[in-house]
Amino acid sequence: MLGLRIAALRKSRGWSQAELAERLRISPSAVGMYEQGRREPSLDLLVQITKVFDVTADFLLTGSTRAEKDSRRATEAVENCAAQIRQSRRKTALTAEEFAVLLTAVMTGS
Repeated sequence: MLGLRIAALRKSRGWSQAELAERLRISPSAVGMYEQGRREPSLDLLVQITKVFDVTADFLLTGSTRAEKDSRRATEAVENCAAQIRQSRRKTALTAEEFAVLLTAVMTGS
């Protein structure tokens, strides 16, 4: 998948393998091997690739963006908090209105 992402990023910029190779200071055949998955770039080269394409290493390696992960974590945190509040409501006998106010405060951060 790494090779496919490198190829997709290169193509999205309209660069040939030779142009990317020049930017990375490697041979065009090395770019081709990385894109085909026949070779894996070194850690130093991965860092260079992230800089050339202005992407995170996370995106380059997994295809996932930091924003997507942060959003998932935030959603999970809100869902966990809401579940705890629901459980507390049962234990403390909050009214539906009190529960709604508390849940709204948690979800909006106020």
